[in-house]
Amino acid sequence: MDKIEQLLDNGKFAKALKALGDVPPGAERGRWLFMRGEALRGLGFFGEALKDYAAARKAAGSDAVLLLGALLSEARCFRALGDEKGAFKAAKKALGFSTKLGVSKADARLEWALALRLAGRLGAAEKLLEGLYRGYSREKDLAGQAFALWALGGLHRLQGRYEKGIAAFKGALRAAEKAGDGAAAAYALFGLGGILRVAGFMGGALDSYARARKFFAETDDTFAKAYAECGTANVLRQLGRLDEAFAGYERAHKLYSSLSDWADLGFVEWGMGEINRKNGDFPGALRNYRSAAKLFKGRSEPRGEALTMLSLAELYYLMGQTARAEKQHAAAMRHIRNHGLHTHLETFT
Repeated sequence: MDKIEQLLDNGKFAKALKALGDVPPGAERGRWLFMRGEALRGLGFFGEALKDYAAARKAAGSDAVLLLGALLSEARCFRALGDEKGAFKAAKKALGFSTKLGVSKADARLEWALALRLAGRLGAAEKLLEGLYRGYSREKDLAGQAFALWALGGLHRLQGRYEKGIAAFKGALRAAEKAGDGAAAAYALFGLGGILRVAGFMGGALDSYARARKFFAETDDTFAKAYAECGTANVLRQLGRLDEAFAGYERAHKLYSSLSDWADLGFVEWGMGEINRKNGDFPGALRNYRSAAKLFKGRSEPRGEALTMLSLAELYYLMGQTARAEKQHAAAMRHIRNHGLHTHLETFT
């Protein structure tokens, strides 16, 4: 079991999954299920991992530390899937257990902050994350600093505070590199690439995605590989390299579909719709946008919903359906204002 834990720590998720074999009976069952969940989560199979975490909790018995670990990992999976209700429930339970046990308190508070961010409660999330960052800095915890700054960078992007978000992602990258954590550094590059793209710095965005893509190409992380394809395709689309971008979206579509990651698949469908619209394939674009809208529905992706609603309004206008376009645009603006977003102002999207 210790060897398998080492494989997980080293990011060798496929090898760990293979080494686990059949579920053992008795006292080790809970720990085994948890490790299989960790391997599946590392591979990007969040839905499958959730099943093992739930089973691990049932098998945990009096092992409160195992129970807490499963709850924290459940919160991470629900968050990745855009399941606001699930993320809140798991994070709240984890917060209670960590306080009771006096362990993993920062991890639990971090997951609670990220659940708040997912729900759009950005002010409360920002306050918590900044406090956690100060704590990690006092403790000289570079990994903690990197994660807190990565989370703050994403939050600032949602707020439209691009300068502050760019600084946060660059800080996350520096901390991760100092800690020797290649995966955390690559995820910081993902965040940096995304915010540079919407801020209009296309060269820096493409470079960031290329660096992250190179790292994850040598790993088992299917989710990260899909993210790299989609992010790179977004930049290529904005640069006008539409054929290259569409091919990238197709690769991302295949990877996200294999993971049942419907929220992120929504962004792929939206991107494909943008290309089809620009190429004059209005029926194709309409199919993409409608698919995106269904994928975003109920998955805590208000920005994705906003992008799709705005794109539909523009498409209807191009199709000569002016009244429908006006109605769709008005609905999009209500949605954007209700969620405190600035999506309608994103020139580079």
